[in-house]
Amino acid sequence: MKPGSIDNKKKIRNFWVRTAVFAVLAAAVLAYTAYVLTPKYDYGICSMMNLYQQPADSIDVLALGTSQTYGGLNTNILWKEYGIAAYNLATAEQAYWVGYYYLIEALKTQHPKLLLLDTKASSYPNDTNRHGRVILGTYGILSLPERAAAIRECTGGEHVLSYLAAFPEIHSNYSELSADSFSIPPTNGGRGNTWKGYIEQDETEKHERPSLVWTSTKMAVNEHEMEYFRKILELCREKQIPVMLVSYPYPDYANDHMYVNGLFKAAEEYGVSGINYNHPDLRFGLRYSSDFADWQHLNLKGSANFSRKLASDILSLYDIPDRRGDDDYASYEECAARWFEQYPEYAAEEDTADIRHS
Repeated sequence: MKPGSIDNKKKIRNFWVRTAVFAVLAAAVLAYTAYVLTPKYDYGICSMMNLYQQPADSIDVLALGTSQTYGGLNTNILWKEYGIAAYNLATAEQAYWVGYYYLIEALKTQHPKLLLLDTKASSYPNDTNRHGRVILGTYGILSLPERAAAIRECTGGEHVLSYLAAFPEIHSNYSELSADSFSIPPTNGGRGNTWKGYIEQDETEKHERPSLVWTSTKMAVNEHEMEYFRKILELCREKQIPVMLVSYPYPDYANDHMYVNGLFKAAEEYGVSGINYNHPDLRFGLRYSSDFADWQHLNLKGSANFSRKLASDILSLYDIPDRRGDDDYASYEECAARWFEQYPEYAAEEDTADIRHS
């Protein structure tokens, strides 16, 4: 072989090696830049990103849902007082199609003993999500096939490639960058990666007890929401995960309860039930004058009261182990310890070791 041909082959090989290295470096820089520009809101994106930081098979109770979930289910109360290892995989205005793809991602590393499913989305009338909610609901999903599928359902198939490329949708976020924007993994609002998805609503808004004329009338749930509600139930049935529907208490419930009735009726086909905590017969000490942050959400005090009631009901219906003292669940202990250090006034007055048996 002529020396010149050997040199040419070497040059060609080196060219392609350099090209491949450049492509990998360019892709890494672009991916990190997109990550930096992605807003790290605790009320969306972070709960999904943080799920990947949880030890495998460490979540016994997984809660899917809207802001009513992340503001109402206080995972620190559930842990400290009941030993329940719970995680809120919730985002603002989470539609069931977003919840479905979150569940698919969660089941890659977790095998929960119970799924708590928020009923609020049954009242959402739209088939798609507005721009900001598409980003909040999908940009925490690391798997590109699942992210693409979720984006497709959020947008009705419009601009999927634009959302996947990210830059066309989030390039303007450079003006809102902070030190936390560059952190891998996210700081989750300064809570660290032991955080379990509970978000404090520290305002108090006084409300009168709703004048609610209770009815068993069932309104038809939006077809797109119902499609994915059923997909969630079918996936859980396939994976043998019990599902408990939860209607979180809120003052504005009168506008929604007929849709929730329709949702509960559909759930019966799968042998799934739950508890509607807005039912007039289920008063358990919440005060409309002091336990709500606004017309839709429990505040800190309300979430503590509600979470104790919810935990008691869960334990009466399902076999959920007490994980306190188990080193494999140290992240729950760390999360709760930090939280109660910041909010000591919400600690139970009675001995928490006896609450399960009281």
